[in-house]
Amino acid sequence: MARDDREREIFRAALGLFARYGYKKTAIEDVARETGMSKGNIYFYVRDKRDLYEKAVGNALIEWRDRVAGAVAREKDPVKKFRVMAMQSFEYLSRQPSLRKILEEDRGIFTLTPGEDRFREINRGAMEIIAGILTEGIRAKKFRRVDVPHATELLFSIYIMFLIKAYVKSEGSSVAKMFEEGLEIMLRGLLRT
Repeated sequence: MARDDREREIFRAALGLFARYGYKKTAIEDVARETGMSKGNIYFYVRDKRDLYEKAVGNALIEWRDRVAGAVAREKDPVKKFRVMAMQSFEYLSRQPSLRKILEEDRGIFTLTPGEDRFREINRGAMEIIAGILTEGIRAKKFRRVDVPHATELLFSIYIMFLIKAYVKSEGSSVAKMFEEGLEIMLRGLLRT
């Protein structure tokens, strides 16, 4: 098995164990047992349990971002790309119980303060998806001209707020409806035409 595949296997197993038992009760030995590896082999990929946890969460966030990017890439129209990006980004967690559980327990994963963002490099990649769609939409004259970096930061902040409300605070179906309404406002604006 290739190193990247083995690494992903370790991080997925670790994420599931951290979700099931929590950070304190999960040991490196548990991950080794789950993957059929020795504890020493796990240390080949991580420094310690904290590093394993951060890399497992980071890997899950990268998989999420890449899944959204793939869905966006299949669309041609920037408006459809924006809609697909928003919906896929929001709905992804509903199909990922381990990651959802981790987010409920570790409320510091999502923050509205960039300086506190432990996963800022991964999130920067997500913001690049937004910026790319905005830029493409402006060029295609589908979106009005906006300051792309500031609009991207605003949209990403709104997205994080919805994730916090829906999955960290578990506010449920009303948040989903609010998200859909917010998406329509983002795409159509508040002003009557």
